[in-house]
Amino acid sequence: MTSAYESDPIFEATPKQLSNLITRIRSGEIALPDFQRDFVWDSSKTEELIRSIISKFPVGTLLFWKQGTEEVFASRSFQGSPPLAGKKPMELVLDGQQRLTALYQALTGTGDDRFYLKVDEFVDAGSDRILDFHEVNFDKAIISLPAATTSAQQAKNSEILKAAHFPVAEVSKFDDWLDDYVDDLRTSDPGIDPKLTKSLYRRMRDKYIIPLRAYGLPVVTLPESTPIEAVCTIFETLNRTGKPLGPFELLTARYYPQGVNLRDYWVEAQSSYKTLVDFNIDPYSVLQAVCLRAHNSAQRSDVLKKLVAGDIKEHWNPVIKGIAGVIDMLQADCGLVAPKWLPYGMLLIPMASVWPEITELDPLDRASAFERLQKFFWCSVFTTNYDQGANSQVGADYSLLKTWAVSGTGEPPEAVEALPLNAATFRTASVRRKALYSGLMCLLVTSRAEDFHTGQAMTPHRVSESQIDSHHIFPKAYLKREDASESSELLLNRSLIDAETNRIIRDKAPTVYLKEMSDTYGSDKLKSVLASHAIKFEPDSGIAEDDYAQFLDERLGIVVKMVERVTGRTLADE
Repeated sequence: MTSAYESDPIFEATPKQLSNLITRIRSGEIALPDFQRDFVWDSSKTEELIRSIISKFPVGTLLFWKQGTEEVFASRSFQGSPPLAGKKPMELVLDGQQRLTALYQALTGTGDDRFYLKVDEFVDAGSDRILDFHEVNFDKAIISLPAATTSAQQAKNSEILKAAHFPVAEVSKFDDWLDDYVDDLRTSDPGIDPKLTKSLYRRMRDKYIIPLRAYGLPVVTLPESTPIEAVCTIFETLNRTGKPLGPFELLTARYYPQGVNLRDYWVEAQSSYKTLVDFNIDPYSVLQAVCLRAHNSAQRSDVLKKLVAGDIKEHWNPVIKGIAGVIDMLQADCGLVAPKWLPYGMLLIPMASVWPEITELDPLDRASAFERLQKFFWCSVFTTNYDQGANSQVGADYSLLKTWAVSGTGEPPEAVEALPLNAATFRTASVRRKALYSGLMCLLVTSRAEDFHTGQAMTPHRVSESQIDSHHIFPKAYLKREDASESSELLLNRSLIDAETNRIIRDKAPTVYLKEMSDTYGSDKLKSVLASHAIKFEPDSGIAEDDYAQFLDERLGIVVKMVERVTGRTLADE
């Protein structure tokens, strides 16, 4: 007797080689239903996915839907891949878009970031041995950098990249790259045996590089006969359930026999501090801060291995108060009017970890310490220092913050003085650069950006009540109509605008909607409001002439001065 499944299979499940999936995405054989959300992963998530792939860990099942002759859903290509141009895909991806887009962009060198493997982190050259995955320092072994779209970014990337950094997008050309790398090694050390060195790195290639082409991702494929109602139900279920088991759940089980119920701790913390709920704080972040205070590390391996129940009992409450206190400070003094504008959630960890010591200071010393902590926040945001290797960066910053931020003595974290700040970065950055984008919105609020209607400074309450959000200053549709040479999605083209004002703006030229606003609000009030948003409004200014490039240059000059004020730094032109 056979089971119902064996006699009447519903799903087709089979592993698909990664290189084959990439080829099919590029050709348009695999595409996305148009109702799928846009690609939202940041580079750190892609790094984690690459780590799992090269370590040959499971990365979850993909769900495809075979397409017949009838087009049920409008489809679109993956972000970074060629447009479909009318071609009908053979399969649509219902679950796995973020993972496949991340892998496609990493392996084809498209998208906003480029990914690299530092090959000497995978080997022990002295013993001619390939390291096992648990021996590899992946914070150093896998890095990402913004695509070098400007000379300034290219120069910044060149300062970071070394000969040992292999571009993930060149995975099929590793052997050619290896020849050049060994030649480079011999230049600095003529005694190196090229044959043995190449043999070592070819073994490393077989263990860690080949999976980027040959890894088999499990794919469940719905047949084309699957009813549309069933497809919708499956898709909704996939986006509503299935939270993976994480470190917090693992440690909750570990500590329960020792009288520490992390779940109860977390429920009580959320009940006591509504901020934790509003900002969707992950309880794992609390564990990282506890581990930082107890063991000077926020690394996942240390959280899982070194953290003990006694550490939780000693540091949990101070850390919870610290996270809530830091968020309150950022809201009051750094323009954080809504959770969505927090540039880096990871920044809360080192700041919260030093908070207990700061709050024990005398009032005058405490005020100075808060100023130093805010300076660290702004410098970390505008140097984008947490875009990569954030776990390692947290530990490095905490080791210096606990002296410098608290007492004002000792060496400050590297972002405060050592890392470069370039005006050109702000001129070309798009809203995809989340930290810079969020930092600019917060910065506008600290400069008392005014509500267009009331002329009052923005507060969390007014932002919520008036439905204030980031909107285009030069409307996207207008710039497309004018065939503008620069992107409408530059962060300098955004400001915090209420819903009613945005309806007035719609797709109009600035000169048109500004006249309407001037007639409604009065010219003096309008000029004051625009100035508070770092927008120059004079008869010959860019916004008054519908000159997008001039407007961007003018606003850059104002924003640079604002950044210099909060960071205490002078921005370089390049």
